[in-house]
Amino acid sequence: MAEPVIRALDPQADLAAVQDLCVRAADYIILETGAPPAQDYGANILAEAPPTLPPEDVFSFGAVGENGLSGIVTCLRNFYEQGEWYMGLLLLDPAARGAGLGARIARHVFDLAVSEGARCIRVAVLDVNERGRAFWDAQGFVLERTVPGDPAGDGHIRHVLKRAL
Repeated sequence: MAEPVIRALDPQADLAAVQDLCVRAADYIILETGAPPAQDYGANILAEAPPTLPPEDVFSFGAVGENGLSGIVTCLRNFYEQGEWYMGLLLLDPAARGAGLGARIARHVFDLAVSEGARCIRVAVLDVNERGRAFWDAQGFVLERTVPGDPAGDGHIRHVLKRAL
């Protein structure tokens, strides 16, 4: 079986595949939001960005194989500052977890960030996502700060992790 190809996703053309992945990976979405993904969940994650960031600095990649989309990562370039990147969500089909796909997708983003002169990259991990935290620690990230849960939001404590590039 061939390895999935990691390629840029088009927010319109790939929306149905992204939403389908969100449904298959609902365990994570329920962990974060407390509910299965709504019909607009895929569109929201593809578009989610601070209002000050230009559209060309908001993008995503997907791992596409013979069975369709098996993983996605959303990215922000030049966030918080010029030369800093942020990965907003790395979501994998449960059938693809534990086989190295997450590390391949992350490496793809690291390599692109380095090629564009980025100094560092950040992720935020839910406090309750111990498996996710272990994954990012294994990718060379270190704790930068902890953000308390917002009762008006999802209430989760998040750990912001940073990796020098």
